[in-house]
Amino acid sequence: MLKKIAILACALTVLFIVCGGKPKPEEKPVLPAFVAAVESIDSICVASITRTGFYSGAGSVMGELMGWIGKNKIVPAGPPFGIHYDDPTKVKPESTRYEICVPVAVGTKGDQAVKVKKLDPILAAVATHVGPYEKVGETYGKLMTWIVDNKYLPSGPPREYYLNDPTQVPAESLKTKIFMPVKPAEPPAVTK
Repeated sequence: MLKKIAILACALTVLFIVCGGKPKPEEKPVLPAFVAAVESIDSICVASITRTGFYSGAGSVMGELMGWIGKNKIVPAGPPFGIHYDDPTKVKPESTRYEICVPVAVGTKGDQAVKVKKLDPILAAVATHVGPYEKVGETYGKLMTWIVDNKYLPSGPPREYYLNDPTQVPAESLKTKIFMPVKPAEPPAVTK
């Protein structure tokens, strides 16, 4: 019996040495470097619900909209997204306006609870946020700096496309694609 324990101890020692001598720490996901670009976004047809209140309530509105989509056997034509009409640093959080949207086929019918409409095409500065929704403001800050540095001006409410299901993906791995409508900055006036 002692001989078997000694052999097992030797095998574990060899395995320990071969594997680097100590257990590896749990690795945190590597965040991608900030990258932004300007893209032309085509017009799309969406099913949407508009609300006023804390942006943190968007998750329950998303559930309501997805429930309506499922009940009506509608196949989404793209990922869900939110349009945020007010800057929460300038408008009281309980008064901010937002709209939760899901792209749908043209011809889809809405009702009293869910509106179906066409969104106009936009030119947008685009960047992807990786991490919890609560920290998306950090990416907005970087994107706004990038917009100014690249001689654009914001020209409408941003859209946030939610690329993962938060019930299936850890918060630190959630991906949110931000589309900030922009227009080229006017060149400075020539003075004499």
